[in-house]
Amino acid sequence: MFSRTLHRAAGALFAASALAAAPALAADAWKPAKPVRLLVGFAPGGSADTLARLLAEPLSQRLGQPVVVENLAGAGGNIMAYRLSQSPADGYTIGIAAAGSMAITHVLNPKGTNYKPADFTPITLAAVQPNVVIVNNDVPASNLAELKEYFQKTPTATYGTAGVGISNHLIAETMLYKLGVKVPHAAYRGAAPVITDLLGGHIAMTMDNISTAAPLASQGKVKAIAVASLKRAPQLPGVPTLDEQGLKGFDMPTWQGVFAPAGLPADVLAAYYAALQDVLKQPALIEKMAGLGSEPVTGMTPEQFGQFLEKDRQQWADIVKAANISLE
Repeated sequence: MFSRTLHRAAGALFAASALAAAPALAADAWKPAKPVRLLVGFAPGGSADTLARLLAEPLSQRLGQPVVVENLAGAGGNIMAYRLSQSPADGYTIGIAAAGSMAITHVLNPKGTNYKPADFTPITLAAVQPNVVIVNNDVPASNLAELKEYFQKTPTATYGTAGVGISNHLIAETMLYKLGVKVPHAAYRGAAPVITDLLGGHIAMTMDNISTAAPLASQGKVKAIAVASLKRAPQLPGVPTLDEQGLKGFDMPTWQGVFAPAGLPADVLAAYYAALQDVLKQPALIEKMAGLGSEPVTGMTPEQFGQFLEKDRQQWADIVKAANISLE
């Protein structure tokens, strides 16, 4: 029930119609005449911000105008998503967003958000990363069973993520639900302050992308307990998966995609799709992303990305219902 086979779902979607859709999305004559804003819904230092800055320079070269990263942190990416939804659909404002603001928010609070899925133009899925359970070094646990025992014996322990309703929050809640423990959640305005408080001992655990978790674990600043995907991460080969430690079928990576406001003209959409495909295929970018534990995704057209988003929202709805997860 809880397995989100992201790679297989993505592959099935674009394999079926890529050949038919690609000709309609060939690069057109549209080029920006001024700098482009690339919005990110989290503070500097997290995986979404890192991806944005990796994409910005080669995308600038491809478009012929500067692409300026702008961080609009807060509310699990929802502040940025709202700002993007209210921006003109003229090609000069795009954003990088993930499941939290584009799927989970509408599942957890469908009537309480100030934007809706129809307010955006999906451009393409751009990257996926495995997630890792990491804990403060003072937590007396080195595996999942010991972590469960620690939480059972320590009711004051808390865990944190970069916001209520983001994918890492729900992935952690799903893990805790399957373990049969309840742990209070502390929501932050971005990934960096979560890590600061984890290192300082103010929270016991977080579920974070491998781009953040692997360096910290390798340097001995935190302990990596488990990888939340079916396969072990190359950056942390000695860290077993949740599946290996008893949570069978647990496969919940994080994804990031590129969006624009609704109503983006077809020629502008075609230009961005073509530019991003070129950028995501560049060997230098692939190497940099691999070093951070992130895998680029290419070939998912805007139509297929929209279909992927609908499936993702349904999967999160199933998880929220089964685990009885709320915004509180």
